[in-house]
Amino acid sequence: MNDEQSKRLSDAADALMTASDALEEARDTLADTRFDSQVERERISAAQQMSQKLENAGKRIEEAVRKGTIAAAALARAGSYQRYRDATTAAREGRSLARVANEQDGTANKRAKGQESLEKLEAALTNAAAIVFGE
Repeated sequence: MNDEQSKRLSDAADALMTASDALEEARDTLADTRFDSQVERERISAAQQMSQKLENAGKRIEEAVRKGTIAAAALARAGSYQRYRDATTAAREGRSLARVANEQDGTANKRAKGQESLEKLEAALTNAAAIVFGE
């Protein structure tokens, strides 16, 4: 591996770690106690924050997928393109669900849609990790 390949792989791994941290923050918002509050304003605030954190995690994952795929191409890793497609599809679906979650009626429906988003984003992150680490 030459210096350019090493740099690209390092950048991809860094982007993956950033995406993982963002996804962990989003996961935490699903457990926000404000969802169970008696005050409607607090439940709305919790749903908005959840949606924003999931959307942000999706963006970070897409960035990690892009950087990882470029690094994998430089290293000629087989199967990377299919993982790229799978990861990109899951990330886009997760981001879409994150945007829709806040528009749902009722706290339970917002959380359920947020959970669906989280699951898609976790699948995207898993594929991104496979691209970066060659698994």
